[in-house]
Amino acid sequence: MPNVRNPKLNPKVYPPRLYRVHFPDVSHTLYSDAGGFECCAGGRIDICSYNQLAKEFETHFDWYSDEPSHFISMFGTENHALNWARKQLRRGKAQIAMMMEIDPDEIKNAFGRYIPILRVSEVIENNPSLLPDGIEKDWVRDEYLALYKIPGEAIMKTYRIY
Repeated sequence: MPNVRNPKLNPKVYPPRLYRVHFPDVSHTLYSDAGGFECCAGGRIDICSYNQLAKEFETHFDWYSDEPSHFISMFGTENHALNWARKQLRRGKAQIAMMMEIDPDEIKNAFGRYIPILRVSEVIENNPSLLPDGIEKDWVRDEYLALYKIPGEAIMKTYRIY
């Protein structure tokens, strides 16, 4: 399978807010107040290439890997994001967790063009073989992925999770 149907969400169907959980001492994703989030994976990927998307999903969903991803995860609901973050804190995966409320309409590049956002459940529904072994569909049902960057202007609110 050389290509997948373009998995980018139409900006008209984004949820009104997305939620990013950030673990400052653990995350592979770079963060600054002014710059927002930026992936630390090198190069670019073609999200319409089945092989490239499959490799990137494999990298992104391997939570034990040290290999950085081109994607930055977000949740579609605040409650799910909070529950997941608290679970990670209880398990000792991190000492500090921050929640960022994201306005998806502001996830744009420096030229004002929308940065691709993927709804993982939709991509997997259309291409079931992209789900890496050992990952359950239910685990990623509320996950959205921004490609490369979430600019600082898209972060509406930040608070610490306890």
